[in-house]
Amino acid sequence: MLQTLRKGAAGWVAKVFLGVLVLSFAVWGVADIFRVGGGGRDAAVVGDRKISVDEFRNAYSNELRRISQQAKRVITPEQARLAGVGERVLGNMVNEAAIDSRVAKLGLSVSEEEVAREVQDDEMFRGPTGGFDRVTFQEILRQNNLTENDYIRLQRSFTARKQLTDAMTANMTTPVALRQAIHAFNADSRSITYLELKPEDPASIPAPSEEALRAYYDEHKNAFGAPEYRKLALLALDAKAIAPSKDIPESEIRAYYDANKPQYSELEKRSIEQISFPTLEEAQAAYEQIKNGELFEQLMIQRKIKPEDAFLGNLTKAEMFDRKVADAAFALKQGEVSAPVQGQYATVLLRVTGIQQERVKNFEDVRDEIRAVLAELSAKKDVLALHDKIDEARLGGATLEEIGKAQNLPVRVVEAVDRGGRTPDGAGVSDLPLSSELLGKAFEPEVESDVVSAEDSYVWFDVRGVTEARDLSFDEARAQAETRWREDEARRRLDRRTDELLAELKGGKTLEDVAAAQKLQVEQAETTRSGGAPSIKAAQATSVFQTPVEGFGATAADETGSRLLFKVTAENIRPFDPAAPDDSGQLDRLASGMGSDIVSAFVQKLREDLGTRFDPGAIAEVVGGAS
Repeated sequence: MLQTLRKGAAGWVAKVFLGVLVLSFAVWGVADIFRVGGGGRDAAVVGDRKISVDEFRNAYSNELRRISQQAKRVITPEQARLAGVGERVLGNMVNEAAIDSRVAKLGLSVSEEEVAREVQDDEMFRGPTGGFDRVTFQEILRQNNLTENDYIRLQRSFTARKQLTDAMTANMTTPVALRQAIHAFNADSRSITYLELKPEDPASIPAPSEEALRAYYDEHKNAFGAPEYRKLALLALDAKAIAPSKDIPESEIRAYYDANKPQYSELEKRSIEQISFPTLEEAQAAYEQIKNGELFEQLMIQRKIKPEDAFLGNLTKAEMFDRKVADAAFALKQGEVSAPVQGQYATVLLRVTGIQQERVKNFEDVRDEIRAVLAELSAKKDVLALHDKIDEARLGGATLEEIGKAQNLPVRVVEAVDRGGRTPDGAGVSDLPLSSELLGKAFEPEVESDVVSAEDSYVWFDVRGVTEARDLSFDEARAQAETRWREDEARRRLDRRTDELLAELKGGKTLEDVAAAQKLQVEQAETTRSGGAPSIKAAQATSVFQTPVEGFGATAADETGSRLLFKVTAENIRPFDPAAPDDSGQLDRLASGMGSDIVSAFVQKLREDLGTRFDPGAIAEVVGGAS
C-alpha cells in the first residue's frame, strides 16, 4: 500500500482536480465552511449544483494521497484536518461549481478536437519517444480510479473554465501611473560624497571591569545558554550508498548497451561553409561559375564575405536549423559545392570542407558507466522494497535495532546533538544523513520517532534522550560575555563617533574638513534605492533617499559594522518611457496579480449570487472532528 501511494501520479491530479480553477489563483471564502449550516447529505450546494459527500470524499482522498506522495510519508487525517486540507479541497470544488454555472449560462463549450489536443499535449502522458503515449495515459487513469470518459469530462470542464477566466484576464496591463511610480522608485538615483567609518577592532578595546561585565551578563543572561541536546538513534537507507555493492551481471550490462547504442554514439559532423544570395537566379549564375572552374573562395571575395562569416561550424545534421540546407549539406562529398538550395530564409550555395564520421563508443569504454546506472536503478528498487518492510515493522512495534538486524542495516546512535548539528564540545556531527530534514524533525516538540526522506534516501530515527536547554552561570559564560561586550562596545563607540561628526557637518564643517581630521578619504557614489557602486547597500540607500539634496546624513551599519557619513550632492531623475520594454518581468507579475484579484472577486460574486451552503455534519464525516 505504501509503495502504491508513492507511485501515484501526484502532479497531474493536482492539475486537473484541485488546481483547476483556481488556475493558480487563491481559494476564496472557505473560512465559513465549518460555520454555515445547511441540510441534506450534500457537503455543499452552489445554486442548483450539489457537491455530494461521496464527491467530496473522493477529492479529499486524492489530495491526501498527493500530499503523502510529496512528503514521502503517510499524512494522517488528523494532520490534514489541522492543516485545513478539507477546507481547501471543498473550497476549490465550490469555486469550480460556481464557474461551471456561468460557463453553462454563457453556452460555452469545448470541441472534441480541442479536448484531444489538450490531452495529447499534456507532458504527464508522454512516453519514451517524447510524444503522447496511450499506455502511460491508461496507467495513470488506472492508478487514480478513472475511466477515459471520466478524464475527458474533467478535461473538458477544466478547459471551458480556463477559457472563461483567460478571457477576463487577457491583455491585462499595469496602469501607466503605477508603471511610472515603479520606474521612479527603481530608476531615480542620488549622487553622494561620503566617508566610510569603520568600527575599532573589538580585541583592541580594554576589557571591562568585573562589575561592568557582571552587569552586562545580568542584562543579557538569555543570550548565554547551553542549547537543548537530543540523543538520536538512526537507521539510514540510501540508494546511492547501496549501489556500489550491487552485483550486475555482465549479460545485463551488454543488453543495456545494445538497446541504447545510439546514446553512446558520436553523430556524424560536417564542416560547412555557406554563401547566401538574394535571388535564385544569382545563386544559379554563381553555381555556373563554379562549374566553369571558379573557386568557392573567389565567390566569397566577389560577395565581400569573410571566411569566418561563411563558416557555419562543425555541425551534426540535427544542429542545423534549416532542414533543406541540412539535407543538402549532408548529401555532399568533402570539397563538393552544392547546387543552389532554396532554404527557409535564403538561397545558398554550400561547401563541405571536412567530414567527421559517426563513431560508436566501444562497449568496454562505457561498461563501468552502464554498470553504475544499472546498479543505481537496482538499488532504488531495493530501497522501495526495504522502505515498505521497515515501515511495516515500525508500525508493528519493532525497534530500530531489531529492524537493522533483520535487514542487515547498521543503527547509529548520536549521543548528543543540538538543532544546529553540533555536539556539546562545539564540533559538528560528521556525515549526519539528511541533516537539515532530520534535525528539523527530530527537534519538533514531543516527537519520539519518525522518518525523513529526500529523493531515494530515508532516515528513521528515535529520540532517546533530551537534555534541556539551560542558562550558563556567570563563570561558565565569562569568556562569551567579554567577547560580546567588546563587540557591543565597538559598535557603541562607532555610533558616538558618527553622531559627533554628523553634528560637526551640520554645524558648518565640510566633508573634506572632517575627512582630513579623521585621516579618511572622501569618496563619491551614485545609488538607486537598491544600492550602488562601489559599496552602497540597499539598507544604506534608504538613508540617502531620506536626506534632502545638499543635506548630510549617516547610514546604519552594514554587515561589516561600518557606517557611511555622507552628503547628498544631486538628485538624478530618469525620464519615463511608457514604450520601454520591461526586462525585469515585474510588470508581468503585477498584471498577473491584478488578473488573480479580478478572478477572485468574480468567483466570490458568483458564489454570493448563486447562494452557497455547507453542511458541517456531512463535512465532518469526511475530514473528522466535531461538526
